[in-house]
Amino acid sequence: MSRFFCLLFFLHVSITLVFGQAKTRRLPGIINHPSLNTYAPYISHDGNALLFVTDIGEDGALTVAYTSRESDWAEPVELPKHVNSRSTFLKGFSLSADGKKLFFTSSKSPVVGGFDIMTSELRGKVWSEAQNLMLPINSKTNDGCPSISADGNTLYFMRCDKMDQRTANGCRLFRADKKTNGQWDEPVALPSNINTGNSQAPRIMADSETLIFSSDKMGSNKGGMDLYLTRFENGHWTDPVPLDFVNTEKDDQFVGVTALGRYLIKETTGARKNSELVEFLIPEELRPKGMMKVEGTILDENGASVPAYITVTDLTNNKRVFSSRPASDGSYYLYIREGSKYEFSVDPEQSKIRYFTKQFDLTSEKIPQREKINVVLAQPVNGAELNLETVQFKPLTYDLESSSEAELKKFARLVKANPQLTFEIQVMLNGYEEDSLRSSPDLTEVSVDSIRTQVDETDSLGQIFKRDTVIAKTTYHNDRTQLQAKALVDYLVRLGINPDSLNTLTNAIPALLPENKKLTIKALAKSKTSQ
Repeated sequence: MSRFFCLLFFLHVSITLVFGQAKTRRLPGIINHPSLNTYAPYISHDGNALLFVTDIGEDGALTVAYTSRESDWAEPVELPKHVNSRSTFLKGFSLSADGKKLFFTSSKSPVVGGFDIMTSELRGKVWSEAQNLMLPINSKTNDGCPSISADGNTLYFMRCDKMDQRTANGCRLFRADKKTNGQWDEPVALPSNINTGNSQAPRIMADSETLIFSSDKMGSNKGGMDLYLTRFENGHWTDPVPLDFVNTEKDDQFVGVTALGRYLIKETTGARKNSELVEFLIPEELRPKGMMKVEGTILDENGASVPAYITVTDLTNNKRVFSSRPASDGSYYLYIREGSKYEFSVDPEQSKIRYFTKQFDLTSEKIPQREKINVVLAQPVNGAELNLETVQFKPLTYDLESSSEAELKKFARLVKANPQLTFEIQVMLNGYEEDSLRSSPDLTEVSVDSIRTQVDETDSLGQIFKRDTVIAKTTYHNDRTQLQAKALVDYLVRLGINPDSLNTLTNAIPALLPENKKLTIKALAKSKTSQ
């Protein structure tokens, strides 16, 4: 019998390895305790904070618990009474993308209507006093079950005719956008193909275009409240489709999905007939676009915050997709959607301080869940190295790509603001190749060497003698570094840089391995007084 179970285990592991991700994954025992019931999960977009309902309250009463993780989940703790009282709609809560802000539904006075949407922030280990979002988010009726977009600028929620601590009815879904001054615009109801009579519990995905909600008034229904998915495409919400991979004959309503968008967390019946939280693999055709979180700090060399602007540009259409500033302590976070290439840029307010740029390619099948980038912004000094990694040339040429212009303009501004320095433009090729024939498309450059040698010739009397001659030796190679460096200098001079502030250094060496082939472009700051 033991050999039989070993065989089953081997087959399970083999199938998982062959076909990829497991279809279901039970959350760990610190959350799914065998003697407890767990319901209604809401996970932050970064996947590091989780809220859920469980019966750990006094005398086994249902209450809302919170847990977070760096690597492993911490012991869940009950939310404090000022955000988790008998006036709270038990399952009407959510989290900001970083899990540090709580949105919940309460009828605790003062309120605008019956139930209102309120917030609380996690400061250290303490949740702040509740703040009512007031008008125009809250109304004279009942408002609840908020869900905030990853950038914090769009709020989805339900507005209901009837509501108590456990149930709601006659609900419609609304969306509200935040103005540039931080205030909320007047909420707008979602279209009639979504609001069919009792649509509840919206969950906006991190991609900001996929919305999951529940309803018992849609055309296809397995029983009770079922889950549905709609997408915002070409300015319209698509007709909702049922999530039949998790819908049951019972109520299916409150779920969570992280920014990667691969798994949906939902309550289900466990081995001991208790309710537990399980991740269900979302079918590919229903999967929201995955999002990578970029986070870190923007500080000066002394660890103080620096006034700066953060922007992210989609390089496929040159469209800005994110623009903001770091928090007062220099921290920041943002999300970038899979399926494109992006430029992440940090620009200080002062021109003399160095900037930062980095490119991300999220077009592969697997994208990282998180990228941590701590940026130090300081005035360049003698020996400071600036990586110009977003400067690129068209394939097999020394012609600059148009996408390089943004960084070169920033670099030109920095050079002009630091007249005490010169900047050495370094273009280094790791992957030099040459041949006597043009054996590869990469061998675009030609060099000709004159080789003096002796050849045998016969004079008019038939005598053989030696004669000096010059033979041209042609070499085809891929060292375009000198021409590329010149193209960079010429472009910077056209931007108004004094040529005396620039010099170049180039080099080309063979790569030990073909996959290590790389063109590196840097700038080295040098003090004029030290030259």
